[in-house]
Amino acid sequence: MKKKRTNLISNTRRHKALDRLPDKSEIAWFRQTLQSWFKVGRRDFPWRSSSDPYIICIAELFLQQTSANKVADFIGAFTDRFPDWDALAKATPAQIEGVIFPLGIYRRRAETIHSLANAVVKLDGLPRTRRGLEKLPGIGQYIANVLLVVLQRKRMPFLDINMSRVLERFFGPREMADIRYDPYLQVLARKIVNVRDALSANWMILDFAALVCTKRRPRCLDCPLFERCREAQKTMPKLSL
Repeated sequence: MKKKRTNLISNTRRHKALDRLPDKSEIAWFRQTLQSWFKVGRRDFPWRSSSDPYIICIAELFLQQTSANKVADFIGAFTDRFPDWDALAKATPAQIEGVIFPLGIYRRRAETIHSLANAVVKLDGLPRTRRGLEKLPGIGQYIANVLLVVLQRKRMPFLDINMSRVLERFFGPREMADIRYDPYLQVLARKIVNVRDALSANWMILDFAALVCTKRRPRCLDCPLFERCREAQKTMPKLSL
């Protein structure tokens, strides 16, 4: 009985979320406007020019709790010391901990990275399915999506707190606290990146979140989305004071 009630609530939330989704023209305007901004606003990082699953995966693990600029300065030294999964698996957690100390939260990260390396070596490479990826230590929905998009050209969103902030400010708030299970954000994000170059579509939103639609003091008056942004229209009187 409890399971049926849970499913009923879940279905109700999903239908409600789908009813709230913006129309195709609004999504297209949002995407096209950010594409124009991205031509001059994009950031370049070492892992973005790499097709090596190892580098991409390690970078994303570091990016979970560290700024992109700091990871960009650090990742070269890390991959010099541990150039592949084999080297990482042969190291001890203590050795990994010593190398990643400058990034902070080093003990937990070292243990996760070491466990992941051993799992990948045992499998002789990263799995090619979402289910397989998410079974690995440290690989959740977000990193699994990144790997599927970068390595297999799937059309998946890199939905994290930064992307969700941009989408919620422009289109409206989510339904649930956890973005991983929020039907509104999940479906909306998929629709936005459902284009041939899904990778760039994801990057442009993340870069926009980092440079314009920031968590604190967003640059609303410099924002190309300002005229249609729901959050900006609510705060506009304050901005003009």
